[in-house]
Amino acid sequence: MPTQIQLRRDTAADWTSNNPTLAAGEFGWESDTNRFKIGTGSANWTSLEYADTLKSLGDMTITGSTISAPSNGDLTLTTAGSGVVLVNDSFKVGSGQTITTILDEDNLATNSATALATQQSIKAYVDTEISNVGIGDLTAVGSTLIAPSNADLSLTTAGTGNVILNDVSIKDNKVEANRSNDDLILNGSGTGGVVASGLRVSGTTISADDSSTVNINEGLVVDGTATVSGALASSTSLALATGATVTGIADEDNFSSNSATLLATQQSIKAYVDNEISNVSIGDLSFIGSTIAAPSNADLTLNSSNGSVVIEGLKVSGTTLQTDDSSSGIQINGNLIPSADGVFQLGSASRRWQTLYVAAETIDLGGATISSDSTGSLAISATGATLPTGSKVGEQALVLGGKTNKTTSRPVQIVKVFVSDGSTNFTDAQLLAKTADLELEFNGTVEDVPVYTEANQAFTLTDGTSLQTNAGGVTLFQF
Repeated sequence: MPTQIQLRRDTAADWTSNNPTLAAGEFGWESDTNRFKIGTGSANWTSLEYADTLKSLGDMTITGSTISAPSNGDLTLTTAGSGVVLVNDSFKVGSGQTITTILDEDNLATNSATALATQQSIKAYVDTEISNVGIGDLTAVGSTLIAPSNADLSLTTAGTGNVILNDVSIKDNKVEANRSNDDLILNGSGTGGVVASGLRVSGTTISADDSSTVNINEGLVVDGTATVSGALASSTSLALATGATVTGIADEDNFSSNSATLLATQQSIKAYVDNEISNVSIGDLSFIGSTIAAPSNADLTLNSSNGSVVIEGLKVSGTTLQTDDSSSGIQINGNLIPSADGVFQLGSASRRWQTLYVAAETIDLGGATISSDSTGSLAISATGATLPTGSKVGEQALVLGGKTNKTTSRPVQIVKVFVSDGSTNFTDAQLLAKTADLELEFNGTVEDVPVYTEANQAFTLTDGTSLQTNAGGVTLFQF
């Protein structure tokens, strides 16, 4: 019977996870990487080197189909004698294009995207093609471009493009510097200047190149100090900076011309301001003397920026009115009257006035009045006044007169009564010295209701019957 030999096998991850120790000479194969290790009998899996890696081929490492140079070392392939390094199929450098061959074609006829061209073939192709480049009737000598005799050299762009010479752009009839915030500098040679259509610029001097007058037909803006050696004359108008064009200087105290092209003298300005200052307007406000007036039916609004408006020691912050100095309060010289009847509150349930000070006058509460005669006497004028239960005069509870409803709170007067201890005669001192043993309860009201039954008590008459609730007669007191 044939003998079957099987090697220990597993995935690379399982070998690493289990990390077994192989017997000496025992093979362990990674089924997913097709690599293997040979055991030593003592080293575990992760400590073993792969047996399919050659370690002694110079300082190179061969792993599978990969040849690696040492760290930071070059990988050099060198032949002996006339031998060559042969790549049978294709090669690739980095992530670039895969190359299948190197061609030596002077006309680059193959036009291949996978073939390299030799230096000789590139030179031959460029030399041939450059001789066929047409530059119109221009002549290029070294770095010089020459137009034909008496012909202009024109550089023209397409669309919105510019002709750029280093950092200078030329478009149509405009020459400008191309770099941001850069100057365009035109310099003559030596003492020469720059001449443009008869206008000469030499250093900081502008003059006519033909000794004629320099004419400025548009507005002249002078940002610095303008020094005029001769007379400054204008036949029509004068404009300074970006302001209005000036045609004359007027001396009118009332500014009646109201011209946008006339200047005013100092005297006329002073006279006009002095005359108008009494009626100054800011926005639609009028300032007349010490009075600020809003337009008809308009509000006068004073607003601060996150602050307060202070008027003569009175500070207004939002809806809060307070003093701005050390004054104890705000004084009102006149009546304080609400704008609507029975609408507004003086204080609130959570914000009450501490003490109300009123002179010897009257408080009117919806027609009922509380008044004082300044002597301490208080008079209440009303159709009726409801007092709370338990009201007192001093420390004594108030007793109501007249009839009341039948309630357990019927007002009464309790009177102490003495009883005899068996003696027949008592002196005043003896009476005063005794303690009351009985109390009589006098009604505070005169009513035709028996107190006994009103108090839910039974009173038996001599005939054995009980006193009825509706029994007649006035009840004065009860025991």
